[in-house]
Amino acid sequence: MRTGLVLLAAVMALAVSCDNRKMANAFEAEEEMKGDSVEAFVGDTLHLFDEELPPVAADELFDDFFFTFIDDSKYRLHRISFPLQCLEKDELSQIAREEWKLIDPFDIGGLFFVIYEREQDLELLKDTAVSEVCVERIFLQEQRMEMYDFNRLDGKWRLANMRKEDWLNTPNGDFLKFYAHFVSDSIFQREALSESIKVILTPGDGNDEAQEEFITKDEWFEIQEGSPVFDEVLINIDYGQTSISQNRKILMLEGVSNGLQMKFKFYKQDEKWMLMEVEY
Repeated sequence: MRTGLVLLAAVMALAVSCDNRKMANAFEAEEEMKGDSVEAFVGDTLHLFDEELPPVAADELFDDFFFTFIDDSKYRLHRISFPLQCLEKDELSQIAREEWKLIDPFDIGGLFFVIYEREQDLELLKDTAVSEVCVERIFLQEQRMEMYDFNRLDGKWRLANMRKEDWLNTPNGDFLKFYAHFVSDSIFQREALSESIKVILTPGDGNDEAQEEFITKDEWFEIQEGSPVFDEVLINIDYGQTSISQNRKILMLEGVSNGLQMKFKFYKQDEKWMLMEVEY
């Protein structure tokens, strides 16, 4: 197997490792809060607790906040506006703090995705001016999704409300319909692969030029053996990136606080989605 393929296989193996474990809390918020009791916070609406950790910097970028949010259940409770408003098919309901503790959906492990169309949209991930982000929990085979709206108010991120709807009618609906089939049917997946898939290796230090090579469909399936298969639930983060193209989608897989990043580039040709490139 060529050098690039060996590295790609190693990256996919790392994804397996990430999928099977949780990240260590970068801000050690859990250690600081062990003595706290959730029951000590009364009332339906929990206000922010008075503490020095996580540092203010953790609220500047959504990713820094979210990594702590998903890793620490106690911290999570403090950053949700209870009772949480939930909108489903034009019906509004409320989720109380005690109910949330039973259904908490943010035990998502160490991997998430970003669906986008233009490379410049990735600048939003590092834009401190972003104050609204939607985290989508996409149930691929059920064609439904849960959307969690986060707002930054007074300099701190909070989960403000929750929405439920079918994803077929969303801007990414056509692509998601294809992708749900792509990851669950190997025969369909083979048909949706380019005859030669471009693999781009981008050096982490940014000093060397990117390496490019092409792999066959058989080599693609060889690499995929043992890799995590996201055929049921996809966690997508919408930072406000453009979602208007019906001919190009990039699915970026990101690891939580471990530097893992892979991009799967899909293009629609003759009304058929195809995987054309992989970049890592």
